[in-house]
Amino acid sequence: MKVFVARHCATEYNEKKLYCGRRDIPLSPKGRAEAVSLAEKLKNYAFGLVISSPLLRAKETAEEIVRGRGIPVLCDGRLIERDFGELEGTDFYREDALVYRDEFACRCKGGESDLDVVARVYAFLEDLKKERGRGNVLLVTHGIVSRVIRTYFCDMTDEEFHAYLLHNGEIAEYEI
Repeated sequence: MKVFVARHCATEYNEKKLYCGRRDIPLSPKGRAEAVSLAEKLKNYAFGLVISSPLLRAKETAEEIVRGRGIPVLCDGRLIERDFGELEGTDFYREDALVYRDEFACRCKGGESDLDVVARVYAFLEDLKKERGRGNVLLVTHGIVSRVIRTYFCDMTDEEFHAYLLHNGEIAEYEI
């Protein structure tokens, strides 16, 4: 079974380089256009199921991809973005926050660490393995989650993990 991973399309927070973990914001006008383009790219991909993060930006991306295709979109909370706690809505490049981005076990105040995200995403992927009979699957998720998914399929150093970025509206493909 192939697992396709799409990162949601652009939001205002992405465009302004702000932390956007659990904030439930919609796609920006640019993101809506990206979603249409992504749907066009994926029109010949064969998948029988789409599983999305429950956050609006991911659901809007997923709904555009399946428009007119008769493919169900399910939501799974384990695909939700990392909770950045008090950093939500602040400048992504602020100096005092770099440790929370670059260290796996550091939790943002009121939020999660990368290790917390790994635990829930790996549990999701283990459950997904049991669904092999349903055909290929498209996951629509977020930046940190897409990094974690990559580590499930590919060994990565810490540096590779932090350097890897699935851009808004991009796709990765894995075999499970």
